[in-house]
Amino acid sequence: MKQFIKVSEDYFKDENLKGCEILLMSMLEDRMESSIQRPEFFDKKMGDHFVIYTREELSKKLGLNLGTITNMFKKLVNKGYLVIKHQFNGASKLFLPKFNHETSNDNVSSKFELPKSENFISNHRTNSNKQITDNTNDTCSRTNSPKDSNITQKPDQNKVIKQAELDVIANSLVTKVHLPKQAVNIMKTFSFGDPKKLYSYAGLLFKAKSAVSKQAKSVQNAQEALSFELNTDYQETLDTDLKRIIVSANKKTSQPDGYMMTSLIDMFQNKVNDYCSHDIQSVIS
Repeated sequence: MKQFIKVSEDYFKDENLKGCEILLMSMLEDRMESSIQRPEFFDKKMGDHFVIYTREELSKKLGLNLGTITNMFKKLVNKGYLVIKHQFNGASKLFLPKFNHETSNDNVSSKFELPKSENFISNHRTNSNKQITDNTNDTCSRTNSPKDSNITQKPDQNKVIKQAELDVIANSLVTKVHLPKQAVNIMKTFSFGDPKKLYSYAGLLFKAKSAVSKQAKSVQNAQEALSFELNTDYQETLDTDLKRIIVSANKKTSQPDGYMMTSLIDMFQNKVNDYCSHDIQSVIS
């Protein structure tokens, strides 16, 4: 079956656009029709869907060299048809500000159900933990009988020691490593009183950060983007990101450490991309 690409008549009203440029925009819009159906092609920072279409692909399909494709990109950017957001770890994201797609209200609202679902999972997990804690408290209260009073009144020495170790590690992460306190509290909560678990979470966090630091070594301002002190975005989002990653890791896989490492690397890559893409309308030189 033959496939066709729709061409908007609006492009022909722009006398400054050449045929090849109209064809390029039509190809991008054709691919956007697919992108808007897939949540992984929605950029939360930009609040819009995007297309992945490399210059190499376009060059091959249009029979033009890379330099010509680059010049076409620049022209389309300057005319407001195209916005490009670069990624050091992947292909550039192409946004089409003037793209129009007729859709029903039901389809529009369904695009935003996923984040709500993620919040539900986190809340459900928290409520489940709360129920377990409540049951434990009830159990403890029932054991406070006169017969066992001598046992329950004695402090659990191991528990006290572990809590002290947990507090020391958490305090060091805040004061020496400059992690946001709320992010440390999330890791502390999901350590369930185990200092080794908190240490493991912190270790994975810094291993992922180090891996991305090496990947982005040649990217300007990348190290600043990875700094917990200089990049204020960590203060606002790191706790939420960690909660989502830890909950998902323990819920979706039997190897949570591997899942966490992959997710944390992805998180730090996005931090670099967002921080270093101040001029999102610039194009590849």
